Amino acid sequence: MASTSTKWVNGNLVFHKRGNEHIWYNAFGPSARVYIEDFCGPVPTGADNDDPLGWDIATLTGDAGTATFTAGNEAGGALVLTTDGTENDGINAKHNNEAWVLADGDPLYFGTRLKVSDADATDLMVGLMIDDAEMWGGITEGVYFESADATAVCTFVTESASTETSDVAAGTLTEAYHSLEFYWDGVTYVHGYFDGVLVAKSSTNIPQVEPLKFAIELLTGETAVNTVTIDWIKIIQCQ
Repeated sequence: MASTSTKWVNGNLVFHKRGNEHIWYNAFGPSARVYIEDFCGPVPTGADNDDPLGWDIATLTGDAGTATFTAGNEAGGALVLTTDGTENDGINAKHNNEAWVLADGDPLYFGTRLKVSDADATDLMVGLMIDDAEMWGGITEGVYFESADATAVCTFVTESASTETSDVAAGTLTEAYHSLEFYWDGVTYVHGYFDGVLVAKSSTNIPQVEPLKFAIELLTGETAVNTVTIDWIKIIQCQ
């Protein structure tokens, strides 16, 4: 287990990974904004555009009618998104409020731990993004990781006004769990981490105007059902 250190950020006490002040675990204080979900309690479920509490979900389309948003039976809890079995069909799930702005002076940490059932046969996007019905190829503002069908290679992207800065080969997904994290320093840079290792550092096309929300999209790249299992999501900001 990683050891923990603390620091003060904008009058808030931040708990972070020892040796890496960018990997935050929690924060407490008057201007700390914290969302932590590990799905160990009751998990709202939904399918066929039946939105669970606090979420907007969409099945993506063609024959999609079996894509689901369900609890996973794993120690510590999990959320499972499942596609149908038609190539390029899938599901996206996002919070129903855009609550996060990468503003000057307001450092922000984002992280999630997840696994995909067939890493080189899925399209995956996950991060903080502007609201959009279909995320893959449609996002105009966001900071996110993406992995395209047939590669399993993760790209880390900062995007503003539909212009992207991409760090290709930020990591390679397997069928095991991986942590995908980034840290906005509140000044200049967004730092991207794959399994705790710094893989990207961007100072361009950072979306600093539009409020963003957590969002994830999974498309199957074959005529088979695929899943993404999310262990936890953390978003922490000190304003």
